[in-house]
Amino acid sequence: MRTIFVDASAWIAIIYEKDKNHNIASKIYRKEIVNAQLVTTNWTAYEAYTYVKTRTDIEKAILLRKTIENKQFVKLERITKFIEEKAIDKFWRYRDKKWGIIDITSFEIMEKISCTLAFGFDRHFVEAAKQNGFELLTP
Repeated sequence: MRTIFVDASAWIAIIYEKDKNHNIASKIYRKEIVNAQLVTTNWTAYEAYTYVKTRTDIEKAILLRKTIENKQFVKLERITKFIEEKAIDKFWRYRDKKWGIIDITSFEIMEKISCTLAFGFDRHFVEAAKQNGFELLTP
């Protein structure tokens, strides 16, 4: 079974019909997610919940939460103080990158669990995939 890290941008695109990547995300979701272990972080989940709740409604945010918190479907990795500190250090050290701290914590978790496949649309994931040697799912 392969492991796929799911970024907030993918969670949002799956559930929010007005997202520009909704159709692509739905296609990838149906095609690639079968027999895969999905992984996301608590910080990534909070980012997705906030976006969905503020752009759509509480019911869609609750549905997303139930999906992400389904332990048979998604492994939720918690951001530890150690990962947080590493991410903050990289955030300030990587002066030429526009990556946010939440994105960097995701990259750190992917490295920690040896995950080389990600599902996301965020331009930072596209850039990081090239630099960090992981692959992004495409339709």
